[in-house]
Amino acid sequence: MKQLATLMLLALLTGCVRNELPVKQSNAKTKVDHLIIKEVFYIGHYWVRDVRQWGFKNNNNNYNDDQYIEIYNPTDEVQYLDNLALCAHAIDPTKVITFAPKDDFVNRYYGINALAYFPGKGKDVPIQPKHSIIVAKYAVDHKAAFEKELEGEDLSMYKGLEAFLDLRKADFEWTNADYDHSGKNNPNVPDLQAIMTRKDQRGNILPSFDLQEVSEHGGIALIKLPWTPEDFAQNYKETKDKPGYLHYITITSSAFADFEAIEIPFANVIDCITICPKSQFQMRPCKLDKGYNAVTDVPFISIKNIDYPTYSGLALTRRWDGRKFVDDDNTKTDFKVQVASLSRKDDKGNPIK
Repeated sequence: MKQLATLMLLALLTGCVRNELPVKQSNAKTKVDHLIIKEVFYIGHYWVRDVRQWGFKNNNNNYNDDQYIEIYNPTDEVQYLDNLALCAHAIDPTKVITFAPKDDFVNRYYGINALAYFPGKGKDVPIQPKHSIIVAKYAVDHKAAFEKELEGEDLSMYKGLEAFLDLRKADFEWTNADYDHSGKNNPNVPDLQAIMTRKDQRGNILPSFDLQEVSEHGGIALIKLPWTPEDFAQNYKETKDKPGYLHYITITSSAFADFEAIEIPFANVIDCITICPKSQFQMRPCKLDKGYNAVTDVPFISIKNIDYPTYSGLALTRRWDGRKFVDDDNTKTDFKVQVASLSRKDDKGNPIK
């Protein structure tokens, strides 16, 4: 009887655990004690040039250089971004990957392939309570920048440009002027830093593992750096004598190639989100997130360009339960799809998407 009771108790306890983590369910009394990713805008905006007068068919195009991530402080205390980082997970959740046994890291650490960190000495980058900071890919007026590229053309032939975001008031850019040569970087807005850089023979700065864009199929996390950039540069490589921070991941699935992932301890992950087209989900990239979400149901490449306006200007935005922002470690329930909060407004104050 004692043995039966013990088995029943174990079954009851394991029923409350999923992937070694307790099922987190917030309620009216729950408080969030850490910074959160409040919004991710990655899909961009559609635009079209009217070419019907020359007998051609109009085709919608997509512009997504106006991506941004909003980080929010839901606590009652000042929080600091110094030596925190935004990073991208190394696993694509639209693919099923079979690992070599020793390399299956999904339940052991947060494996990333790109990172951009906030510089600072400890208290240089504060976020006040109940305030946000915006990190943009490019902190420019994207409408004005795009129109400048069209100099000499008849702008009345273009539709959709009026929705391109004005991100000049963003707090940071995750691209960096030292090694991003697009010409879109705003010199008046501070840049995040790549974890490691080097110089080529001509003296040009080349980044390693830098964050370039928000993908429509991947994980984004806000983390606390587990090492200094100097430590990482010296010790990221694995040797026979000691493990490094960058691991070679062996894949046994014949359809996929081996890859590398930087190890981030779960304890250093402050908040994360999994982005994946809703009909394409195959694999959870990390045990820290029980769900996934996306602006689109299918990969953007599969969307007919006639449908681009349907998704244009939409973002993944943190849910509000009436008292606080929801944080159940589940992207599916923590986020909803709605028009980006930084959308331009028309004369009546309505967002332009």
